Amino acid sequence: MSYLPPDPSRPAPVVEPFDPRPQFYIRLSPPWVTRTLLAINVAVFVAMIAAGFLLYNTFNGSEDMRILVLFGAKVNELIALGQTWRLFTAMFLHIGVFHLLFNLYALNALGPLVEGYFGHVRFLAIYLIAGLFGSLASYAFSPVPSAGASGAIFGLAGATTVYFLRYRENFGARGRAILQNMLLIIGINLVFGLTAPGIDNWGHVGGLIGGALVAFGLLPRYAAPAVLRPGSQPLQEEARTFHYALWVTVCIVVLVLGVEFATRTLHLTP
Repeated sequence: MSYLPPDPSRPAPVVEPFDPRPQFYIRLSPPWVTRTLLAINVAVFVAMIAAGFLLYNTFNGSEDMRILVLFGAKVNELIALGQTWRLFTAMFLHIGVFHLLFNLYALNALGPLVEGYFGHVRFLAIYLIAGLFGSLASYAFSPVPSAGASGAIFGLAGATTVYFLRYRENFGARGRAILQNMLLIIGINLVFGLTAPGIDNWGHVGGLIGGALVAFGLLPRYAAPAVLRPGSQPLQEEARTFHYALWVTVCIVVLVLGVEFATRTLHLTP
């Protein structure tokens, strides 16, 4: 057996020192609910186009007020008369293809992030309740008929801000950068909504506040695994099912009271 001496022209391989300390990470949930919501919004938009053609011989059904009212747009007078379900259905309607595409882009950008850290059920609760808060704010303060997922999407922005504000030190520079970007995006969009015509800024503000409120009570809490081992391993999330259910119930009660107050006080119905 022959032995070849080491080649001095070739650098010696670098051997990383063994680190016995455990390295923790957060296991993210896949964006199944986000993809479902994207599909629902597209399906409803296609149904509006089809209904416009079949009922009124127009390919512009998503912008036809008759179709919007038929599919459940937010119309204050009808809500005041008892059609409160419009506060829910309005968040799945879009007025024109550009409105749809913009909200699909925003939902696809924020949805996986929020769903990843909060999980499927809490993400859906944040999205739906934030959308309802957006519809409620629009109902209370904007007389113009409206529709769109913008309130729910602003709610996701609020939830992202709450999460990374709470854990900004744990995520280091990345977490602080995400937090700063979210605050900047929220500020720009609110200013744009105040200056551009045809934008339901009250719906945006209501969704933002609603999403932040729900997310605050649904924040996950993490703990180190019971058994530590060297290398990477996921953090364990504390079980707080009762707390989460109670918080969601409180938010829903606030919504119901808000609708009742807006109907009886602001819209002056008997």
